[in-house]
Amino acid sequence: MSISEGSRELIVENIDAGDDRDAQQKALSAGNYFLDALWKCHTYLAIDPISHVAEYVSPTGTSISITPPPASAVASVGSPGVEIRDSSGNIIEVRDSSKPGRIEIKHKHSEAASHYRHAHLTDDPFNRFHDLYLAAENIASKIQALKGLSRSEVEQLSESGQSYEEGLLRLALEECFGSNQQHLRQTAKNLPEFDDTKDTIPQVAKILYVYRCQVDHSKDLRDKKLPFDSQDEREVKAALPLMEFVARFLLRYEENSLVN
Repeated sequence: MSISEGSRELIVENIDAGDDRDAQQKALSAGNYFLDALWKCHTYLAIDPISHVAEYVSPTGTSISITPPPASAVASVGSPGVEIRDSSGNIIEVRDSSKPGRIEIKHKHSEAASHYRHAHLTDDPFNRFHDLYLAAENIASKIQALKGLSRSEVEQLSESGQSYEEGLLRLALEECFGSNQQHLRQTAKNLPEFDDTKDTIPQVAKILYVYRCQVDHSKDLRDKKLPFDSQDEREVKAALPLMEFVARFLLRYEENSLVN
């Protein structure tokens, strides 16, 4: 698969399909898997599922060009500088994402990367936080399975000893930041809820889980964040850099340790 610089076409090649419809569906799936992988170079693109145009560029239908419609259907954000970090978070290389290059795609598709890409195709802070949390949660559940931990064992990791989701996030944070919490702590310090005198990982798990509940639940007597409430929106926006940092770091962990 490829996207040429300056082009609006995504080329998907070598489609093994029974008919034209099957070929188009497989090309769309493969194309979206490829677009998910572009998180590595801070590039976020979308194919409009309704009005895109697919053009066969070989007689056998093994090569398909997917052309997105008007510019409103495609979003691209990010910065030209791509930082490559080691497992401890130290920068080991800086690349220019504006230059053509190759992206390695693992055999197994990353569901977390789909949520992560979706998060960057919206300007709404509530929706972005929601998708970033889902990306982190997906990888956290894989870490739980890898460690063979039961639900009750994960619950014990939460502050109350009863919240599975909070314990799950803490498990992932311990796995990824247990040996080096400096960058996580530095990012979390920007939030007023963070206490610099207390342990970093339990606090970050609790803070992000609370925001997740406030954004995703709306029961009358529950603590929540409301769209169009200026204070609530400011607080969610302030939490986004931490949620973004955690989700992206977990994606790197998945890429290096979980995906074959």
